[in-house]
Amino acid sequence: MHIEIHDNTRLREIQEIFSDFYPYLRIEFFRKPHEKYESSGESFSISPEAKVGDIKKTHVSGLLEILPLNKVSEVEREFKDRFGLSVQILRRQNDHWEQSTGTDDFTLKELNEIARNSSDEFVVSDYEEGWEQDEGFDKPVIEN
Repeated sequence: MHIEIHDNTRLREIQEIFSDFYPYLRIEFFRKPHEKYESSGESFSISPEAKVGDIKKTHVSGLLEILPLNKVSEVEREFKDRFGLSVQILRRQNDHWEQSTGTDDFTLKELNEIARNSSDEFVVSDYEEGWEQDEGFDKPVIEN
């Protein structure tokens, strides 16, 4: 995935592009940076409607490449080092979002799968798709 970042880019646009590739992950922006394995305080959260140029000190435009095998901490550091943006990657945990503080060494692909597997909706839909009612029988048949 490639994200073009410039002063007029809204944070919401970055979030949407990221979530299109990783539907069980989310990026949030904060006024205060955090260290690896640390959480970010909600009081420092920045509105998704803010423009990049309004919140960063360095006005550098560029293209950010994010790959599935990038670690969470690498992606967060890249946003900070290249664009002066403090981000936290969150993962879907059942019915809420959790900051990825304990999983900063996981790849985006791994973390997205972990979050996907924790979703009750995913488990139920997979279960229901695997079972079909065969005509004339009362027992479900599992298709391989």
